[in-house]
Amino acid sequence: FIDVISPCVAFNNHAGSTKSYEYVREHNEAVNRLDFIEVRAEIQVDYAEGELIDVTQHDGSVLRLRKLKANYNPHDRVAAMNYVHERQAKGEVVTGLLYVDSEAKDLHEHLATTETPFNRLGAKELSPGAATLAKINNSLR
Repeated sequence: FIDVISPCVAFNNHAGSTKSYEYVREHNEAVNRLDFIEVRAEIQVDYAEGELIDVTQHDGSVLRLRKLKANYNPHDRVAAMNYVHERQAKGEVVTGLLYVDSEAKDLHEHLATTETPFNRLGAKELSPGAATLAKINNSLR
């Protein structure tokens, strides 16, 4: 658990403030949960296209897996979403290649990143300078 006290607490530390130390302590909620996952033997299954199987997990719970049929079209985004929702409503987890966007751009192209790996760039390339940083910061105000 980490307690973080913001500087605004000094100005807002009074009854009724949602930023006061007391309010934060009273309304503290965990944002994530840590679990311990014990090492177990791998569960492997093999089943035919279109087939539905129940796979019992180590804790006794059951996963219902359905493999896609051979004629499934992974290029139809709406059909893929509908299929997943339909199967989910029946308690099934669909396996296989569900969707491919054949017109998707490469992430590097989309972000216009350099071809040079970052660990090979120097300070000059990595730091845009004070004037450029000021311009960026001003654009975000």
